[in-house]
Amino acid sequence: MSGAILEALDLHYTYPDGTRALRGVTLRVPEGSRVAVLGPNGAGKTTLFLHLNGLLRPRKGTVRFAGREIRYDRKSLGELRRAVGMVFQDPDSQLFCASVFEEVSFGPANLGLAPEEVRRRVREALRATDAEDLAERPTHYLSYGQKKRVCLAGVLAMEPRVLICDEPTAGLDPRQTSGLIELLDRIARRGGTVLIATQDVDLAYSWADRVVVLKEGRVLGEGTPTEIFLDEDLLRGADLTVPWVVEVHRELVRRGLVPPDAPVPRNREELFGLLPAAEAAVRLEV
Repeated sequence: MSGAILEALDLHYTYPDGTRALRGVTLRVPEGSRVAVLGPNGAGKTTLFLHLNGLLRPRKGTVRFAGREIRYDRKSLGELRRAVGMVFQDPDSQLFCASVFEEVSFGPANLGLAPEEVRRRVREALRATDAEDLAERPTHYLSYGQKKRVCLAGVLAMEPRVLICDEPTAGLDPRQTSGLIELLDRIARRGGTVLIATQDVDLAYSWADRVVVLKEGRVLGEGTPTEIFLDEDLLRGADLTVPWVVEVHRELVRRGLVPPDAPVPRNREELFGLLPAAEAAVRLEV
């Protein structure tokens, strides 16, 4: 990870109905990182993302992309949204073309690219999202999960430097969720920056490089997954539960099956790696 690709500095935003959605949010997103923004409904996650993409303008504070404060004229916003792609939680709010191919090709075509380049981008985006077989399907006949994949393909076809996904796994089955996370990992490995909003503590803990906790429009905590999820006071204040991997590790330590100084596992594979030590402890007891 290198310098910050996106920065939010003291963002404040109030909706026309008087709802205060952001109350001084400051956030720094390192380029090439995987960031999970965690919080309950109403925490301000979506509002924050709409500011990072330029769809909302703060009442106070600034947003920077690649070190420069973003501008809100049409040309500048167009350039920003080509570089910072956003996938909304509800796919029906994003789909508007009749067919999948038209939907995914819409963005690249409007960049003025040659038809061959547009088709190349569409093919690659559909392949990446496992949606090649949907290319000729009408968008209104797609399932919820298929719609989410097509929305993601449409954003990927723009080849953004930053991908923002609002609750990307909501409504997906376990297989679809696993495939989506693998795709986000591939994007990050190629140097892309990925931000997701989620309420899933297990996903945030196992997937992200950094976790940001929001509540009532404020940042309650920011750090590595281990720093965040081992901070019991922070979790209590944010009404968050402990990831299951951490709970299992604590129980193994409590029972004397794993040394207290053993690293806390981030995922099931690392947890399984502790089992030989637990088995050895059991044999010693016997």
